Amino acid sequence: MAFTHNIILLFSAIALLYHISITTAQVPSTAGPPTAAPPSGNGDDIEVIKDVKNNRDIQELGMFAVEKQNLKESLPSSISFIEVVRARRWPVDDGFMYFLNINSKKKVNDVEVEGSFFAYVNVKAGDRTLKTGIFQATNE
Repeated sequence: MAFTHNIILLFSAIALLYHISITTAQVPSTAGPPTAAPPSGNGDDIEVIKDVKNNRDIQELGMFAVEKQNLKESLPSSISFIEVVRARRWPVDDGFMYFLNINSKKKVNDVEVEGSFFAYVNVKAGDRTLKTGIFQATNE
């Protein structure tokens, strides 16, 4: 459990550092899910997306991230999407960077384990790109 917490903290720190590095060159955009507020423009633009379980756009973004990760990996087992449980976003260039926490499953040594897939997805002018992702099994 501590390892999962440390991974989440690491991803949050990376997101914050990335956000700080781009805030001086950003152009606010209105593109994105309807439940997210527009960026404030004051450098404090990391926003928590509310009610992600009922947000079709965010769930589709999570499915996209899992699909792209499965295409990247050369392992015999793939990640199975369950649902996005948390999402954050911040403005970048002409779009948004999303950090998604996705409940998922993956076969490990012929045993299906549940866990979280953490993904960074960039959305610009309708194009989506998976920047990075990692699967972390849930400790039981």
